[in-house]
Amino acid sequence: MNAPRLPLLPVLGAIALGWLPSAHAELPPWVYGQEQRQAPYVLELLVRSVHTMAAGAEPEQLRAQAQVLEVKRQPAASRLRAGDAITLRYALPVSRPAGWAGPAPLPLLKAGERLPAWLAPDPSLPGVYQPAAGGRSFGPSLESVQDPG
Repeated sequence: MNAPRLPLLPVLGAIALGWLPSAHAELPPWVYGQEQRQAPYVLELLVRSVHTMAAGAEPEQLRAQAQVLEVKRQPAASRLRAGDAITLRYALPVSRPAGWAGPAPLPLLKAGERLPAWLAPDPSLPGVYQPAAGGRSFGPSLESVQDPG
């Protein structure tokens, strides 16, 4: 038995006129899981302060001060410890039109937040860290999610 089919022309017309809900697709969870597994630093952080700054024609930047609550993973040569203060810096996402599909945007951190973070050192600024797993660099772990293929 065949499933009922929607007439193609009215469905396409509804999409063109914006009558159907917009799509909000992003990368599959396993992609973020792979990025989290490859992150050199996995830390539990307490965000102490957050500042945003505009840099002319470049995207707005976020600069945050955070306290390390726990070190879950770091390179052997690194010496981060609970209680250390670190600086995070990254470009804030530009606004996207409704229905835009693409990778999850980096979040705007808030002072007082306690969260896990997957980070990498910023190659241009010694002692500064940047997100290592795109829009899933902060929040729940996806490290156990594997490529289904």
